[in-house]
Amino acid sequence: MRPDLGVESRGGSLIDPAIEKYLLALHAAMDLESFWKSARDLIDAAIPNQIIGLTLQHSPILPLHVRWTAPMPPGFFVAQPLKKFLNTHPRKKIVPIADLFSDRTAFARSTIYRRYIAPQKCAHTICLLFWQQGRLSSAMVIMRTSAQSDLSPVKMKLLRQLYQQFSVTLRRLRSLERERAVRLELEEFVRRLPLPTMLLRWNLKLLFQNPAAREFCAT
Repeated sequence: MRPDLGVESRGGSLIDPAIEKYLLALHAAMDLESFWKSARDLIDAAIPNQIIGLTLQHSPILPLHVRWTAPMPPGFFVAQPLKKFLNTHPRKKIVPIADLFSDRTAFARSTIYRRYIAPQKCAHTICLLFWQQGRLSSAMVIMRTSAQSDLSPVKMKLLRQLYQQFSVTLRRLRSLERERAVRLELEEFVRRLPLPTMLLRWNLKLLFQNPAAREFCAT
């Protein structure tokens, strides 16, 4: 766990220059694993925490990816009342789990607290929700201990700024995912062509060639 690097100020950005390298790594992420590593490094540097979680599903037909920084029973992101809240509050961005209950006592008695939060020796949990066309495409969870306390207004402002950074990166990754899917479909189409066919980048470097093209070049 890295030290708390948030900066208190009366206006402007609360992002400390000391975490800029983590932001750069986040925006350099090219896939799920690099995003997950850079995202948790950034959160560790900015907001003290006990455990971080991520769920990601860019498409309803693709498998759901779930990551945690510590062992966690399955089902957190579909547990009640979180699932009910997501169904009735689309586009909500940042949600403290305790706010889903009438008071702290009800929260402490809930299944989501007793099954997922308390075993991690945590007392506070906040979710960052990322939406795509009204559908939840990704969520991040930050759990904190009683000693770390709930997020202060300053930390909440910092978290909202980090949310925007995560959102931009996730949109870029979705775009890259679509580009990869289109390229794979195009490569499969070209592969089956009987005529020698090559795909070149803008700088004329070879991107793909079908078997007929390789045979032709060899000849």
